[in-house]
Amino acid sequence: MKLIEFTEGEQATYQSLVSINGCFLQDWQWGEFQKSLGKKVLRFGILEKEELLLVASGYLQQMGNKSYFFLPYGPILKTSELSRFNDLMQFFCLELKQKYPSLIFVRFEPLQITSESIKLAKKSIDLDPHQTLILDLEKTEEQLLSEMHPKTRYNIKVATKHEVEIQVSNELTKDALNLLLETSKRAGIRGFDSDYYTKLVQYFRENKDITVKVYTAKHQGYLLAVNVILTYKQQSTYLFGGSADQKRNLMAPYLLHWQIIQDLKKQGFEKYDFWGVETDLKHPWYGFSKFKLGFGGEVVKYAGTWDYVLNSAWYNVYIIIRKLNRIIK
Repeated sequence: MKLIEFTEGEQATYQSLVSINGCFLQDWQWGEFQKSLGKKVLRFGILEKEELLLVASGYLQQMGNKSYFFLPYGPILKTSELSRFNDLMQFFCLELKQKYPSLIFVRFEPLQITSESIKLAKKSIDLDPHQTLILDLEKTEEQLLSEMHPKTRYNIKVATKHEVEIQVSNELTKDALNLLLETSKRAGIRGFDSDYYTKLVQYFRENKDITVKVYTAKHQGYLLAVNVILTYKQQSTYLFGGSADQKRNLMAPYLLHWQIIQDLKKQGFEKYDFWGVETDLKHPWYGFSKFKLGFGGEVVKYAGTWDYVLNSAWYNVYIIIRKLNRIIK
C-alpha cells in the first residue's frame, strides 16, 4: 500500500469514491470552498496495486508548532474494503505522521461503519451530527403527511390558513442573515459568523455539484423564518435555519419545511436530511430536535467523531486546554 496526495487536476480520480459513498463534506468542491475561507485543505488516498481503496479530504489545523488533521465525515472507503477499515486507517495515520511530524492526532468521522467497529482510536466530542433524521422523498405527499406527528400536520394547516408566503432564492438578504445569527444566539448554539453564511450562499449559487438555496417564510412582508438548503447528488440537507420570536402563532417554520419537501420531490431528490437530531429528552438540543422529529422520517446513527492519537503526551495537553476553553466560553 502507499499513501498518495491529490493535487489540482486529479479531481476525477478523487471523486471516483466520493461520488459513490461520500457526503458533501468530503466532496472536492466543498474542499475548494473551505480553501476560499483560508483553511489548509489536503486530500489523500491509499493505493494498493494501483487500486484506490480510500480517499480523505481534511483540514490541517495548526496549534503553535503542533497540529492535527480533521476529516469531516471521512474517510471514504471502497465498499469492498470496509472490513479492513482499522488497518487502512492505521496505515493512513502513520503515513500522514511521516509527512507531517508535528501531527498530534488525526480526527475522523466515518459514515460507513459503526462505532463498535472502530479500534485503536479514542472517542471524541462529536463535531458534526452523530445522528440525523432522513426523510424518504420517494414516498407520496399523502404518505409523508400521514407519517408526521398530528401537531405538525395541524401547524402546517395553521400557517397555510394565515397565508404565510414561502419564497426561494439564491441570495441571502441582510434580514435573513440577521435572523440566522439571532436564532443561534437565542438557542445558545455556536453558529458561524455572517461572512461564513454569506460566502457559502455566494460560492454555491450556481455550482453544478453542490447547490445552496435560501428559503424564507413571510407574513405581510415580515420575515418569520429562513432555511438554508444544500443539495448534493440525490439528497438535500437542511444546513441552517432561523425563526423570529414574533408571530410564533402563525407556525411559519412548519409550512416552510413542507414547501421545501414538496419542491424537492418535484425536482427528483430522494432524501431530505434534517442535519442532526438529539433523541435524548435531557439533551439541551432536544427542543428543536422535537420539531424536526415531528416530520416523521428515520433516525440514522453514525459512528461519531474519533481521534487516532499519534503523540499521547501532547494529546493529553490538548484535551486539558480544550476543556479549559469550553469552561471559559
